[in-house]
Amino acid sequence: MTKNSFKRCHKSDPHFDACLVVNIEDAIHKLKNGAPELGLDSFEPLLISELVIGEGSGPVNVQQNFKNVRLHGLTGSKVLGHKASLDENVLFAQSVTPTLRLEADYDMKGRVLLLPIYGQGPCNVTLVNTKINHTLHGELFDRKGKTYMKFVNYTVTLRPEIVRFHFANLFNGDDRLGDEINKVINDNWSEVFTDVRDGYERSFGLIFQDLANRVFTRVPLKDIYLD
Repeated sequence: MTKNSFKRCHKSDPHFDACLVVNIEDAIHKLKNGAPELGLDSFEPLLISELVIGEGSGPVNVQQNFKNVRLHGLTGSKVLGHKASLDENVLFAQSVTPTLRLEADYDMKGRVLLLPIYGQGPCNVTLVNTKINHTLHGELFDRKGKTYMKFVNYTVTLRPEIVRFHFANLFNGDDRLGDEINKVINDNWSEVFTDVRDGYERSFGLIFQDLANRVFTRVPLKDIYLD
């Protein structure tokens, strides 16, 4: 895949934002098998070496440390809307991802819903039908006579319909206790996820910012937006 594989929109097009919606979704699907020339070796799953979700201020008094993360489902995302304020270098978008599944090796110790929890091993966190609002702030820079954009801030909000958790090997492999705590967490998924949602949103914002910059800092703006 090359930069010319991506469709482009004319800034003068009265339907510019609608064009962006179609083309962004097309680009996401084309990246399914990665794009090494853009620094994207794998997109399905997306590989992340480490992810840390800090403890919440309510029922989740435990830091979640994830390693060898495999993030599945991003290429199934559908863009619902997009707005570009090109003069201010600000982009807004809303998407929905049917299934966003995080598989990783976890390590944690603390309390959830006042219950002690500790363990390390494989885990699975699945967000279903997640609406994601994206806000990107960029800065322009020139290189070899061409203008590029670098995103200096990327914030997201995550609103899943439901979240499913599974942590294997809790309590040193005590299956009975492990099954019980997994059930409690899933029965109270909304309260549990809401308490640590800020941590997930910050982490996903950094992940998406890195992905966007791998493209935008390599592809000149003239090859993304046509005058």
